[in-house]
Formats: sequence, structure tokens, C-alpha cells
Amino acid sequence: MNEMEELGRLWAETPEPSSRELAGSRAALTSRIAGRRDGRPLLTAGRDDRESDGAGARRFLPTRRAGLVGALAAALTVGILAAQVGLGGSDPGHPLAAPPADAQTLLKLAARAAGEQRDTVPGRGQYVHTKRLAQRSLYLADETGAVRYTKVLVNEERWESADVGRPWLSREQAVSATGPAPRNRWDHGVEDTVYGPASCPGRPAYARLGAWPTDPAQVRAKIVAETGEDPLRIWASLQSLVAESVVRPSLSAALYQVAAGLDGIVLIPDTVDVAGRPGMAVAMDQRDGTRAELIFDRQTYRYLGERTVNSRDRKARLPIGEVLKRKGTANGTAVLAVDLTPGLPEVSPDASRLRIPC
Repeated sequence: MNEMEELGRLWAETPEPSSRELAGSRAALTSRIAGRRDGRPLLTAGRDDRESDGAGARRFLPTRRAGLVGALAAALTVGILAAQVGLGGSDPGHPLAAPPADAQTLLKLAARAAGEQRDTVPGRGQYVHTKRLAQRSLYLADETGAVRYTKVLVNEERWESADVGRPWLSREQAVSATGPAPRNRWDHGVEDTVYGPASCPGRPAYARLGAWPTDPAQVRAKIVAETGEDPLRIWASLQSLVAESVVRPSLSAALYQVAAGLDGIVLIPDTVDVAGRPGMAVAMDQRDGTRAELIFDRQTYRYLGERTVNSRDRKARLPIGEVLKRKGTANGTAVLAVDLTPGLPEVSPDASRLRIPC
């Protein structure tokens, strides 16, 4: 017999207190609460657990049932705390909430967090504005011919029209670099590219992803129609779609549920995005010396960004020749903002202009 069954049996064997006894108990409890406000203990066991019969005489309440109430409350409290810990971070604000134990749990929590967010819904004529910080790798040969690595951080912004047939804008501007490359090799000022107008959605994420279903099974079928059943190819497609679907969290939630069903995903319990924000990641080994990560906030489980990290030293061939990409170096993006604007900003006079074919 477990503790809850034993408490139930004892409760059933104990007679119900009278209405008079209950009234006295309520009065005593009120008195203890008032005492708590004065700095005295809220409840004490023993001689003070009694009531007056109105004629000066005092009678003790049936204490067995009162003791059972306390024991039952304690048991329920322990059960509640165990449930909160056992759900693996189900209550991010609770000091006892355990972190996700595996990649599948983290993705399920991320799906729930995304499902609680509202989709960005622009009005007619408005633009969806997204701002990201990108980390890129620049390899240059020095005067001796040796190839050197520089990490470059770039602000990326996009303004995408809610209306098909209107132009949209992509803007990039390098903000800093760590490494030997001279500034004129990585800082090119504001680089604007104007796309369209076109008669079809083309590349803008909002227009293109707006028609996607949000049922996980349907989302998976749509992805697999392009990638086949190879988990690595599905993961690569998911990584790109997740980065774009920040404008539509309802779709993000479905994408996370699809990702949770893939073989080969692992939990990275401690990482940072390219903006330096701490997080947890779900990753997959890409079988080429790199791993691809989706990074989530440690407390809210909201999507922060993505990275591709070199998991070992590896050689790669670039236009300047063969380079050694060191373990731990990475490229990726961090989402900084998603909002709505009434139109495009002023475009650089040196902007490139492209038309995306349907």
C-alpha cells in the first residue's frame, strides 16, 4: 500500500467534524494568519490547536483528521514539485525546473514556445522587416603566401512586402572583424540589393512561406518531396526554413516537431549564438567535419539562430587555394528583430537591382 492509499484509508476511518468544530477551526486559522502578519508563526501544532465553546470551556478538534490534512498537503506538494522537475524544463521560471534531457525534448519545448507567439501579419502596403547578425569567414593570403583567417560580423536586414508585385530590399553592412585582414577587405559600407517587382512571390520569406501548412505531417511531406528521406538532407532544409520562418512562428512550431522525429540529432547543452547570447542547441553531424546547430534561448526556448561549426580541423578548397578550417570556427546567423514598417527605407544610390524569375 502506498502513502496516498494509507492516507485515504485513515481519512475514511476518522469521523467528520461538526459544523461547530469547523467554525472554530476557521476562527483559529484566521487568528494564526493575523499572527503571521505580526511576525508570529502561522500555525503551531499542539495546545493552541483548539477552539472555544463560547462558555469559557475549550475543546480540541479531532486532531487525527487535521494531521491527515497536513500529511496529504505535504504529499501533494512533493508530487507537484516532482512533476515540474520531471517534465524537463516545463516551467522555465521555476528554480527547480530541469533542463531538457535530450534533443527531442528541447525541440518539443521550442515548438510549444513558438506556438505561443503570434505570426507577423502585415497590413496592406506594409513591409516585414527582419534584422540578423551574421558571422562569416574570410580567408586571405598574406605577403608570404600563407592563408590567414578573419572572423567578420555583418548586420543583415530585409524588408519584404506583404503584397506580391512590389520591390523588396536586402541590406548588409559589416560591423567588425577579428583577424589580420585589412579593413578595406571586409568593410564595404552599406550594400543594398533591390529585388523585383515581380508577379510571383519569388524569394521573400513572408510571401513564399505564407502558404505553407502548419500541420507537422503535411510540413514533413512537403519537405520530403524536395529532399527525399535522407535525414541529413531534411535537416539542411529545416535549418534554412527555420531561419526564414521567424516571421511565422506557427510554421516554426511545425518545423521543430518535424526535426524532433529525425534520427541523428543530438543535444548541445551549452553554446552561444553568433551574437554571444547563451543557449542550448540541437545539432546534426553533417559527415564532412561540421555540425549544423539550431540554437534556442535557455529560459524561454525561443529560437535564437543557427550555426555551422567545424567539429574538427579540416581542409577545404577555396578560389585562393586550399585552406585549413580550424575546429571550433563557425558561420551562422542570429535573429535580432522582427517587426513591421510602413515602407522601404531610403535605398543606397549604389544599390544593386535584380529581378527574381518566377
